Amino acid sequence: MKIIIETDKNIKETEIHIKCSHVDDDLKEIISSLSLEDLKFAGYIEDETYFIPLNDILYFEAVDSKIFFYTNGKTYESALKLYKIEETTKSTSFARISKTTIANLRKMTSIKKAENSRLIATMVSGEKLIVSRQYVSEIKRKLGV
Repeated sequence: MKIIIETDKNIKETEIHIKCSHVDDDLKEIISSLSLEDLKFAGYIEDETYFIPLNDILYFEAVDSKIFFYTNGKTYESALKLYKIEETTKSTSFARISKTTIANLRKMTSIKKAENSRLIATMVSGEKLIVSRQYVSEIKRKLGV
């Protein structure tokens, strides 16, 4: 893959042009990542609303009928349901890892086998998340393991 960057002080908005013989899975992932730059999730801490870029989110989790998402150091509450978050993040690096958790696979530093055919994923924050056995094969496929 060849990357060419041209700068022009007269350009008001950055444009990205892709020339290729065909669109493969790697190119689809690059395009998906580029389109995520503007995708933000509203998160609430007490009575204040924050708009957090999707790329900054480590994982989403359902706890006691509420949905929370976590960044490096902060926890936000979301008004969205987990299934809606899953739909929104479908073509991204996020994947369901359990009935209650959707994780950003790019924010995982390692995975290891656990009991009962499960995995333990370590996030960049040091947190450990359990990958339920029904999601293990899909996670391994997405991670190329």
